[in-house]
Amino acid sequence: MRYNRNFNRRFFCSLAKDFFDPFTIFYIYSWFLIRSFRQAEIPIPILNNWLTDFVFVPLLAHFSLTLSYYLGLNPKKISYPLYQLVIISIYTSIVFEWLAPMYSNYNTADWIDVIMYFAGGLFYFHIHQPYSLRRLGHYLQ
Repeated sequence: MRYNRNFNRRFFCSLAKDFFDPFTIFYIYSWFLIRSFRQAEIPIPILNNWLTDFVFVPLLAHFSLTLSYYLGLNPKKISYPLYQLVIISIYTSIVFEWLAPMYSNYNTADWIDVIMYFAGGLFYFHIHQPYSLRRLGHYLQ
């Protein structure tokens, strides 16, 4: 006899298994590493300023792509075209580099951060997304 709790458990375990690929683990680990070093007041040159910005767009895009597969939103046609990743990067830049500094002392505006959002989007489009589509492709067979 099947129970709903077993379905939910399998669904979330499978989702987590496919979401946490090597790239995503790197994104999350690097974010926590940078944040920990910032709180300890031991900045890591270059990485401290821009690595978290670089990984934000790929992490966001990968989460939504993986979730879309599991929700069954036409899985044969799901991938991000470059223009959508550019739109995500523009939106992220506006929110975190223009609006957030107006309302928060924590956030600061920096043009290199904007470049890192776009570089992360390009990285996702050319490297991480093809890897994910190959990996998630076993659902399409």
